[in-house]
Amino acid sequence: MGLAGAITEESKILLQAVDSWGSGSEAHAWTSGIALPAALAAMVNGHQMHTLEFDAIHEPSVVHPMTVVFPVTLAFMERAKKTGQKFSGSDLIRAVTIGVDIAAGLGVVTTTPLRFFRPATAGALGAVAAITAATRASIEQAEAAMGVVYSQISGTMQPHTEGAQVLALQIGFNARAAINAWDLALAGFRGPKKIFDGKYGYFGVIEGAGDPHALVAQLGKIWEVERTSIKPFPSGRATHAALDGILQLQKDYGFTVNDVLEVEAHVPPMVKGLVGRLPTIDMQVGTARLCLAYLIPNALMDGTVTLHSYSEERLRNPQIIDAANRVKVIADTNPNPNAFDPQTIVVKLKSGEQHSITLPASLGSPSTPMSQQELEEKFARNLDAAGKSQVHDQLKDLLDNLENVEDVSRLIELL
Repeated sequence: MGLAGAITEESKILLQAVDSWGSGSEAHAWTSGIALPAALAAMVNGHQMHTLEFDAIHEPSVVHPMTVVFPVTLAFMERAKKTGQKFSGSDLIRAVTIGVDIAAGLGVVTTTPLRFFRPATAGALGAVAAITAATRASIEQAEAAMGVVYSQISGTMQPHTEGAQVLALQIGFNARAAINAWDLALAGFRGPKKIFDGKYGYFGVIEGAGDPHALVAQLGKIWEVERTSIKPFPSGRATHAALDGILQLQKDYGFTVNDVLEVEAHVPPMVKGLVGRLPTIDMQVGTARLCLAYLIPNALMDGTVTLHSYSEERLRNPQIIDAANRVKVIADTNPNPNAFDPQTIVVKLKSGEQHSITLPASLGSPSTPMSQQELEEKFARNLDAAGKSQVHDQLKDLLDNLENVEDVSRLIELL
């Protein structure tokens, strides 16, 4: 996803901007290969990972746990290579796994709904944890870096509500902050220590309430990377159960988008809040990716949702908008403020027939995983979109055997 994300207009604008912010060939922007300071490379690559809404998500926490952690870890390791340090594939796996545990774990132990953009805020803390794991930092170094990054974390839900271009860039801001925090801590800066349970700590300001002691208790016992979902569609995760459901009903009963009178999606309140927005003929791509009503007719037309679903031809098609306006997203009584599922889809046809399906989990989740073929097809399509199909076989071989790779720079060079 981080490679394919380079194709968006937002990614091109960002790369043009950061290329003028400072010189340095510490790490590179994926796909383009442009050399940048490590913090800026992490910023660009973090944005690219999220801009297509195709990145992995940890549903219990409502966090995209790889999206800050992975580009930060790779940018840090790429820079370190230039100073004579070498990290192995096992080092990368260990660092990312620990970073994911922190990023996702912060969301798991939160007991209140989203207000800040959790993938960015929790991701920054997870990314610093990944660096400390990679370097086997001392407790003092880790504490300092976490305190400094806490003083920088940012990102609210307002861009999500508006579908604003800056939404994915909030990932980039926090990726940059993670690298900067580590560098500042090594230089001697110290931040606050009670960043989780202090009066103005993470669970007093960024999140309304949560239990950091529960996070500590589960470390090393629950590996959050094993509870992470892989997205089958390039859209907000909250749309995926409904999309899977409508496609299953279409397969079972053979109707087309033109046969549909009305669709009802009965979803948890959080899902309604995230993707229950109304479609309009002038909405932008960022809004469309988070608009279930727009995505359902596209899915019925193509049998899936793809990057083409966001073409100008589709976005400005009055027939699609008309069909989208016949989709109702209805909040159910699920008491869990972070629940994605279950979702019930009801299709009413012009013939008078009515069909429904309830999905207890979204496709791509650990309980309803994508097949190996589906995963490989997604991998190949994203490489093709990025213009990187020529590295497919070599990159796949490295990833399939990552724990045995002696020098992770072999992987980084292909991105």
